Amino acid sequence: CICNRGYTGEDGAVCSECIAGTWKAVNGSSSCILCASGKYSTQPAEISEAACDDCPAHSYSSDGSNMITNCTCHKGYSGPDGSDCQACVAGTWKALNGSSSSCILCASGKYSSETGEIAESTCTDCPATTYSGDGSELLTNCICNRGY
Repeated sequence: CICNRGYTGEDGAVCSECIAGTWKAVNGSSSCILCASGKYSTQPAEISEAACDDCPAHSYSSDGSNMITNCTCHKGYSGPDGSDCQACVAGTWKALNGSSSSCILCASGKYSSETGEIAESTCTDCPATTYSGDGSELLTNCICNRGY
């Protein structure tokens, strides 16, 4: 006997279903194939790569992911694991993947007008003798210091 599609094992032995996050399209003893990175599958014994669903927009998962919550937001994006990720708004940045970190405000005296930024260095210094509050989005948020 040989294992059916969606199952694996040695010929003539007991077959095991491919675990969630994997698939196998052919009969026989070949191994189950991992869903590619950026995809996941929650059901066992899948017989087609098409069973591996794409992670939500702006998120990523490692090979063989078996839950949508394995899909975590890219750098510059935030949101709960397994959900649509939103770009960090202007005046913020996020250097890490995942939901464990939030978008961080540009420090006072700096601004950033772009969304989805991934590094603090994208926060630009206000011109000399001007100041802005935390999370400023525009150069026009930089106001003259007292006496200037």
